[in-house]
Amino acid sequence: MTDVSTMLLASTQDVSADLCRVIGPPAAAYDWLTDKGRLLELAQSLGMNVPVTLSARDAQSIRAAVHQIGFPAVIKPSRSRYRLGNRICSTSVRIVKNSAELDLLLPQLDWLAHLPALVQAWIAGHGAGVFALYGPAGPVAWFAHRRLREKPPAGGVSVLCESTTVDPILRALSETLLSHVGWWGPAMVEYRIAPDGRAFLMEVNGRFWGSLQLSVDAGVNFPLLLLRLAQGQDLPLQGDYQPQRRLRWLLGDVDNLLLQFKGQLQEGSRWNSLKCFAKTFFDAQCRQEILRSDDRMPAVREASQWLRALL
Repeated sequence: MTDVSTMLLASTQDVSADLCRVIGPPAAAYDWLTDKGRLLELAQSLGMNVPVTLSARDAQSIRAAVHQIGFPAVIKPSRSRYRLGNRICSTSVRIVKNSAELDLLLPQLDWLAHLPALVQAWIAGHGAGVFALYGPAGPVAWFAHRRLREKPPAGGVSVLCESTTVDPILRALSETLLSHVGWWGPAMVEYRIAPDGRAFLMEVNGRFWGSLQLSVDAGVNFPLLLLRLAQGQDLPLQGDYQPQRRLRWLLGDVDNLLLQFKGQLQEGSRWNSLKCFAKTFFDAQCRQEILRSDDRMPAVREASQWLRALL
């Protein structure tokens, strides 16, 4: 369920075909969707909206591209992960709001010697996405959720989320894209919804998502469906699932509260943050992501690691 493991699985598809069946996406399709430059070009050719993007190979061209696009600007490596010898290196997306922030950032881009940079215009609005599972004949299941709280509070990993119905426009766009490259397996297609309602493609992650347990709780068992696909079963498109099911990563939510008490407020005041935390803590409709009565050891392990980090 990580970018690294998915990359390695995809790269072994051709050499392992006679030995075993690898549960991973086709190498060509994976390469197409994870190269963000190629992805945006493909999306444009399919009539999808993408942010204004300029490619840059060095710090000087990044600076020129940012001043052409304007602030705030997004500095994005063409890949989230890349291989360098025997290592797999990680990258990150950064947003610069002014020239001073750009000057501080440029010397830190160690990946720039190995990957081109994409300089993008910032899209105001909010994030949205759809989750899919594809088989040889096309989509098998769809799912969507909305984030209620994140860590850090201003935006990051979901710590409290809720299942929602799939937006039909985002589903149609995602199906066009994934079908075009011959995708197989799970995929998370992320968009930015502008204030005027237009959906801009951001990226595609060819793996399961962190809040996978929510889809299982809501009635779509993606891992089981993927296993059946890998066994060669023909599956029909799955039916509806339960919206408004909630999932909570308890210790991540505690971290969110602690960060808000340290000043990263999202609820207006520390008292409001505490009230929102308490309200969802006793929510009978919300299930715990890690702490499960039939499988307690993951929660015990996580709690011990969390306490050691806290101390």
